[in-house]
Amino acid sequence: MESADFDALTKQARQAFQKKNLLEAIDLFEEALEIQPDDIDVHEALATACYLAQDYPGAIEHFTRLTQLKPRDSMPWVNLGAVHNLRKEYQQAIRALRNGIQRNGKNAEAFYNLGIAQKGIAQTSMAVSAYREAVRLDPDNVDAHVNLGNIYMDQVNHRKAKQHYEQALRVNPGFDRAKRGLARAEEMLAGGNAEMANPFGRLVDVSMLDQRNAAAHGQELSEEERFADRQLIQLAAAESGNLARHMLQHLREHVEPSLKAVAKLIAQDSDHQRGMYEARQEYHEAVKFLNEMFGNWQVEFYKLRQNEANLALRSDRSV
Repeated sequence: MESADFDALTKQARQAFQKKNLLEAIDLFEEALEIQPDDIDVHEALATACYLAQDYPGAIEHFTRLTQLKPRDSMPWVNLGAVHNLRKEYQQAIRALRNGIQRNGKNAEAFYNLGIAQKGIAQTSMAVSAYREAVRLDPDNVDAHVNLGNIYMDQVNHRKAKQHYEQALRVNPGFDRAKRGLARAEEMLAGGNAEMANPFGRLVDVSMLDQRNAAAHGQELSEEERFADRQLIQLAAAESGNLARHMLQHLREHVEPSLKAVAKLIAQDSDHQRGMYEARQEYHEAVKFLNEMFGNWQVEFYKLRQNEANLALRSDRSV
C-alpha cells in the first residue's frame, strides 16, 4: 500500500513540476519522502524544485543529503557549491566544490563554480586558475570565458581579455556579456593602453603604496580593525592548508601513477611508444597543475606574512 501511495505522490509531484507549480510539487515530494526517506530520485527532484523556487535552504538540505546517498558522485557537491555561490557563501561553496573535484577532477562545472567562489573572496589568481581549467575541460563554456575576460580586464591585461571574449562569441555569437566585454577591451587597446597589459595584472605603484601604508600606520588601530585583520589572517591560513591538502591528493592520484606507468614502459620494448607518449603527457599536465597550485600557494602565504607584519607594526604604533 505504501509503495502505491509513494508512486502516486511522485507522479502527482512530477506533473505539478512540469506545470511549473513548484510549491505544490515540493509539498508532494516531501510527502513522498515521508514514505521513502532515502529515495535518491525524489531528493534530486526536490533539490531542483527548491532551487527553481528560490528556496535555497531547501535546495542545500537536499543536495547535502544527496552527497551522503551518492558518496562517489561529484554532481551533488557541485550543485551544493553553486547554491552557496548564489547566497554569497563563498567559503562553504569552496569546500563543497573541492569535494566535487576530488571525486571527478574533470568536471568543468566544478572548476567554473570554484572560480566564482574564489573571485567572491578576492582570491583573484586562484579564480583565474579555476576558470582556465574550466575552459580547458570545456572550451565551449561561454560564461567561464567571459568571467575570465572580466578578471583580465580588472588586471589591465586587455589582450588576454579580448581573446576570451572572442572565444565566447565564437561559441555563441549573440552573447551580450561577451559583446560588451569585447567592446571595452578593444576600446582600451585602441586607446593605447595595450602596453600596460602584463600577464601578472596591474603593476604596483610603490610610491603610492608607501604613502597609503604611512597614512594607515599613523592611525590608531580600532578593535574592529584588529578583528578584521585577525579574520583575514585566519582565512589565509585556512586557505593555505586547503591548498596543501589538495596538492598532496593530486600528487597521490595523478603524479605517482604516471611516474609508475612511465617507469614500467621504459622497461619494455619500443612497441609501446604510444603509451609512453600518453603517460608523459599526463605527467606534464600534472606538473603544470602543481606549478600553478604552488604559485597560488606562494601568493596566499605572501598575503599572510604581509598582514601579520602590518598587524604587528600597527599594534606597536598604537601602544
